[in-house]
Amino acid sequence: MSQEQDTQEEPGRAWWQWWAPLAMIANFLVLPPAIYQAVSGTVLLGIMGGLTVLIALIDATTFRYSWTIFWVAGIAYFAAMEMYFNEGTWIYLPVVVLLALGASKLGAKLRKR
Repeated sequence: MSQEQDTQEEPGRAWWQWWAPLAMIANFLVLPPAIYQAVSGTVLLGIMGGLTVLIALIDATTFRYSWTIFWVAGIAYFAAMEMYFNEGTWIYLPVVVLLALGASKLGAKLRKR
């Protein structure tokens, strides 16, 4: 067998499947300044965590498991942390990435069913 046959090429995202990375970016960069006056920091963190799980889960069930969604979640949270949050919130960065990773893996399992 040739090396080309050994590696199985997975399909890329269709244009409409880019909603998930864009929604993940909006979750961290647009949501906090939009609602920070209306909710406490704990509620805001809960909303962002819940949306992270929801976006990653739906993305994996409608597309597939990919590294894109949790990389985007980590980078977007890091940017939001630098712009909006105090320096002690760095501890939530791995939590956000693990939430996105776990939800994406769960969504991929649900897709196979």
